[in-house]
Amino acid sequence: MRILVVDDDQAILKLIEKVLRDESYAIDVASTGEEARMLALVNEYDGIILDLQLGDRHGFEILQELRRNGRRTPVLLYSGLSDTDSIVRGLDAGADDYVVKPVSNEELRARVRTLIRRGAGGSRVAEQVSVGNLILNRLTRRVTCDSAEVDLTSMELKLLEHLMLRTGETVSRSELHDKVWDMHFDPSSNVIDAHVARLRKKLQKAGATPVIATRRGIGFVLSAVTPSEEKT
Repeated sequence: MRILVVDDDQAILKLIEKVLRDESYAIDVASTGEEARMLALVNEYDGIILDLQLGDRHGFEILQELRRNGRRTPVLLYSGLSDTDSIVRGLDAGADDYVVKPVSNEELRARVRTLIRRGAGGSRVAEQVSVGNLILNRLTRRVTCDSAEVDLTSMELKLLEHLMLRTGETVSRSELHDKVWDMHFDPSSNVIDAHVARLRKKLQKAGATPVIATRRGIGFVLSAVTPSEEKT
């Protein structure tokens, strides 16, 4: 799941980014209102965390513009303004939630889960995805195989999520770096192959029926049944 975090305080921005990346979310960040507006109008996000008091534009303006343009992305307003008028104005402008700074990491995680759950009720976000006997709950970030939890690292979980959402399709290494690692990469790097190999072993050990096959020179494909391609 991809979240846009908007704040002109770099320390807060980095803190929120770290907290959410540790929860296996893919994060885009913006430190100005104009940058946030552009990203939110061009990209599809599962949630937006938006500070109100930005240097160049007020968060209310950005929120209202998104709603006018038909963007229904769930928005959490994150502000130092604690007065009732600001809270009411934010919710009336189309925000899904409002939290006053500072907020604990635990509450922030819970608020984001709730934010995404709201979006899942009537949007493209699926709360749960399953392939064979493997189930990934995208809100709790838990993977189970025949009801037994599979212990994965944050990066392995993000990798598995992307492959499960593209079940039966070949996913290239460059796409995985862009969508899972949020970065471009050296084509000679073997970081993807190493993570896929570890993930594959964990799934095999757990008795998962889906398998990850390597399509040489192209990428990877996750299938519910053993594919004919040679696996590495």
